[in-house]
Amino acid sequence: MTPTGLMEVTSASAPSRTERLFAGALRVFSALSVLCVLCYLVTMLRARHELSQPESVVGAQSMMLAHAGTLYYNLKDYPYTVCAYMPIFYFLEAMFARLGLSAILAGRCISFAALLASFAICWRLVLLYTGNRYAAWIAALLASSSTLLLNWGTTGQVDMLAVTLSLAGFYQFSRFYTRGENTLLWAGLFAVAAFFTKQTMLAAPAAMFVLLVFRNRKTALLFGAALGGSIAALALGINTAQDGRFFANTVFANINPFDVEKLLQHLEYFALVSGTLIVTLAVAVPRMVRSRCAPLLVYFGLATILFLTLASKVGSDSNYQLEPTLLLIVCACAGLVELNFFELCFRNSKSWITLLQVPVVLFLVVNYRIVIPDSIARFWKENLFRKEMAAVEPYIRNASGRIFSTDLDPVVRLRGNLDVEPLIYGLLVHAGRIDPEPVRKDLSQAAFPVVILYEDVSHPIPDASLEIARLQPEQLAEFRRHYRLVDHIPGPYLDGIYVYQPVPADRQP
Repeated sequence: MTPTGLMEVTSASAPSRTERLFAGALRVFSALSVLCVLCYLVTMLRARHELSQPESVVGAQSMMLAHAGTLYYNLKDYPYTVCAYMPIFYFLEAMFARLGLSAILAGRCISFAALLASFAICWRLVLLYTGNRYAAWIAALLASSSTLLLNWGTTGQVDMLAVTLSLAGFYQFSRFYTRGENTLLWAGLFAVAAFFTKQTMLAAPAAMFVLLVFRNRKTALLFGAALGGSIAALALGINTAQDGRFFANTVFANINPFDVEKLLQHLEYFALVSGTLIVTLAVAVPRMVRSRCAPLLVYFGLATILFLTLASKVGSDSNYQLEPTLLLIVCACAGLVELNFFELCFRNSKSWITLLQVPVVLFLVVNYRIVIPDSIARFWKENLFRKEMAAVEPYIRNASGRIFSTDLDPVVRLRGNLDVEPLIYGLLVHAGRIDPEPVRKDLSQAAFPVVILYEDVSHPIPDASLEIARLQPEQLAEFRRHYRLVDHIPGPYLDGIYVYQPVPADRQP
């Protein structure tokens, strides 16, 4: 090659000024995203109390597993607590608890590790399907700035680990599907692990099966039979070993009532924190369906259908949005490549497609703006919990026997177990799956030395939602006769907590 030819190649491969500015902007946003991750990490490590109410439930059940070796209860007697998820996360938390670490902190560390892994998988997925490093960079950047992901990625619940395992399974499948690599077994193993972390992780294996059907029906049937058979065999084996308690907890006790208002709340939140990327994806879909990126749309579509189906359950939270949000990020970034967004930007094109940088930047700005108030809210909630704990601790420590408490955090922290999980207990009583008589009888005999509620039963919360834990109507009459209010302690939920103790024997009716 002549010197002139070498100069031409070098010139052609050198990034333009616009491309250098683009990369510089990504570095600035990346630094801001790192700060966001650190903010959530600090609040995660600082918090001695729950970051979400289910975090205490999962932590208590993991500690009960670690100390008593029991998981999944029969719901006909104490403890009235539903182990609503599959066993992997519980066993991981219990393992760390046996090593002396707080189960809740262990759960948060597991979730945080899964969060970091999800960033890497987003990068790898986009790179695999597009080969464009800028698109992969933006995918990791958007994921690491999403306050939805950061919140649940620093909370000790099963969701972040389950979604990351599911995403990892689809990545391994994509290596097989796009490159013919020998990774289908890994895809199946990750899918099984995701399912046995959270039973709603069905979108990825369904997408794999659908895509294989259009490629090779024989392979699809073999893969589907192997995957479905493995899951069914493991689930039936666990259920048999647990005398039916496994299905009773993870399936039948998990069928909560549905509420359209709850679904509308989900959609409103999704539109607020992720809605701008829907514009990018909507524009890109016509090209993506005809490109090698089409499998991403299949996975996103199935995950969205699953989200819309399940999100209206009473008791559901924004954790149901994790999988569709991650896939929206991946699909939107892949869509930018299909639209030749980067090439047009670096050529300073006047095409309208270059305006798609606006929804991407808006996503970043909206989520950056949420980080500060969200972090402050976590600090504020933790401070309220510490004050509440200082006031309620003497009542719990001096109590012998079972405790009925709608505020689970102080009981879990001080006792490491649950006697009654009032929210799920109430839903199951309402559905006729649990007999309220044993608890009613214990209230009539003043068998609980302490009862902690979110309300003064003399002035109950009007039109209280099913999502507010409380005593059941069948139990209130006995409770009013045999218990008296002894303290009202401010706390992070509602109007704080109300502490009740049995009426003295000489004043019993």
